[in-house]
Order: sequence, then C-alpha cells, then structure tokens
Amino acid sequence: MRFDTAIFLDKELIALLSEASGDGEAETDGDHYEITDALVLIQADVNGKSEWILIHWEQQSEKEKDFEERMFHYFCGIYFRHRKLVFPIAMFTDPAKWRKPVRDKFSLSLGQYPINEFTYRLIKLRDYRAEELEKKIGENPLAAAYLPLTDYPKKERPMIKARAMKGISGIPEGKRRATLYSLIQECIVLNSEEERQFQKLILTNPIYKEVRMLQSVREVGIEEGIEIGIEKGIEKGVGKGIEKGRFQALEETAMKMLSSGVLTEEQIAQFTGLEISRIRKLAKAPASERQIH
Repeated sequence: MRFDTAIFLDKELIALLSEASGDGEAETDGDHYEITDALVLIQADVNGKSEWILIHWEQQSEKEKDFEERMFHYFCGIYFRHRKLVFPIAMFTDPAKWRKPVRDKFSLSLGQYPINEFTYRLIKLRDYRAEELEKKIGENPLAAAYLPLTDYPKKERPMIKARAMKGISGIPEGKRRATLYSLIQECIVLNSEEERQFQKLILTNPIYKEVRMLQSVREVGIEEGIEIGIEKGIEKGVGKGIEKGRFQALEETAMKMLSSGVLTEEQIAQFTGLEISRIRKLAKAPASERQIH
C-alpha cells in the first residue's frame, strides 16, 4: 500500500469528543486530554484501487488498564463522524519487558453469540531489535528517534545513541532535525560514564563526525534568542535584550512544535525550558492570536 495525500484531522476529533462530553470541552484525566494523538486521512492505492483511509495513531508511554476498550471507543467515534475505513495503531514506548502483554482485541458477545470483535495494530518498540528499526531510518528518520527504545544490550547504550544521532544527520539543518535530536536525548539519558564513552565514540570514530554538528531544540532556540536579544539590547540594554530575545525564540520554537503535533505539551516544555502553563496557553490560542509577548 502506498499513499501520496495526507490530511491531519486532529481538530475534528477533538470536536467530536467535546460533543460527546456535553460541556463543550474534551474530557480530561488530570493533565491528560482524552483525545487521540493523531488522526490522518490518506488517499492510498490498495491493490490497484484508490481508497480513502483514516489512520488513527495513538502513542503510549506506559501500560494502561482496559486500553483496548479505549481504542474501541475512539474507533467508534471516528467511524461515526467520517464513515470511512479506520486503521487504528497504538505504539508503546515504555522500556519494560511485558510479562503480560496488552490486549489488542476488544470483544462483545451475548452468551455464545458474538456481537463484535475489534482489533488494532499494536507496536511495542521494546519487542524490536535495534537492527530491525535501524534499517527503516532511510525511509523514515523518525525511526532513528525511537531507536533507543528498542531491544539491545545495556552496555551498548552509548553506541545506540551515536547510531540514532547518525540516523538524523542527513536531515537538513533546522527545527525538524533539532526536534528529532531532542527526542533522542529524552529517549536515552546516559549516566556520566556512558556519556564519556559516547563523547569518545563520536570524537574518535569518523563514522560519527556528523553527530558533533547536531543541535537540540533548546540549543537552537537559545542561539536564535541571543541573536534577537543582542539587537533588542541596543535599545533596552544588552542583558534584558538577550533574555527577551531568547524567550521569544523559544516561544516560536514551541509554537512550531505544537503545530507539527510531533511532541506532547510536556515534552515541548522540557525541550524549550518554558513553563508548561505557557505551552498550554500557546496551544489553546488560535493560530492568528499566537503572539509573542
């Protein structure tokens, strides 16, 4: 199956779930909004025939009780709204080796009479060997960012981080590459000894020379902020100007990341250093009103 057209419909799904709650707002559980991570409408070529398919993508950082039922609820809501074929996918990024796997089916029956059987595609990254995912980097650089969450010997952690970084080095310099860099940093946090090994590896092995050139979202934001701040510092004082410019650049970075839908609000706050309350305020504001203050 191949596709050339992709339309993100996340806002439509948020509206659907808001209607279901009856109060005009999506239901929440603490800080977690009960909405899907991504809903994408694609026009795909399936066995020589063009089809419109909805891809429901859910990313989970830990196991959740009755998760298969929640996926079924999403499926019902999506199909009810769009009346199109829905292909649900859930990817678990937690590092644990599951003793009891998460169910990928939800069934309803009346005695011996089957009423419904729902299934979804479950992806557990820790079930993949690092080599398997690394082969997919060429076609999808996001595989590099998830490489540290696969299965490999603990002693290879510095090497895996270097390989993940190398996997995104071919992406042109900019926010997209910086976002993937920061995602890798979050997925694999090295201790002091591992960090020493990692630095030695990328400094001495020519295979990883590109890794030394990569920058994180925060580093890019700080550098841009300093440049803006220096200009404003001419009028308002260098110290205040640099700080204000840095803050503006980080907000611009956060807004672009929110628009991309790649990371959660918490991840964006961690990467940019902005308060989570500010990230949420930016997320709620209409695009036309997202001004830098």
